[in-house]
Amino acid sequence: MFLKKLAERKVVTIDYDTNGTLQTFKGRVHNLNLREQILSLIDDKQKTYSFRLSGIRKVY
Repeated sequence: MFLKKLAERKVVTIDYDTNGTLQTFKGRVHNLNLREQILSLIDDKQKTYSFRLSGIRKVY
């Protein structure tokens, strides 16, 4: 369900679980690699973050 939102390449906010800690990231979808199951976001400062899809808890 959340893959549809990620494919739109608009600004999204995700809650991501890293080693038991929930973090929130906001940015525009830069790349969605379904083969490797990695999502890349780029924030307003042009910094790129990569996330494994399995660690994403919520997309809004």
